[in-house]
Amino acid sequence: MHLKTQTVFFTITQRTPNLNFLQHSEYQFFLSETITAHREKGKTFDQIAEWLNKKGYLSVRRKKFKGNHVHSITKKKRLKDEKLERDYSEKWSDFSLEVVYKTLVNLSPLPLKHNQQTSLYRV
Repeated sequence: MHLKTQTVFFTITQRTPNLNFLQHSEYQFFLSETITAHREKGKTFDQIAEWLNKKGYLSVRRKKFKGNHVHSITKKKRLKDEKLERDYSEKWSDFSLEVVYKTLVNLSPLPLKHNQQTSLYRV
């Protein structure tokens, strides 16, 4: 009896900007938009932090705001926006294909022997 198997291996790599999408919660989006609106009115980071704390808002980690935290939110949003607006050209790797053929001959049953633990195994 002959058993012929065929195995195919291949690798494809693709880089596209659509795979770099980071999702933020509604609350993170709200904080970012609120901070941006206050910055456009000329408020400092410390003033915005004070306003958020007076209104009872907490950071995503449930802490009171400080000016440096407000600055960090603004900076991270700016960097994310710049990254998403960047023009990435798609990049594809070379395609490679490897085919392996195997043929088994004389598939007669193998005798079974007992090992030291009395379970069966093939020789």
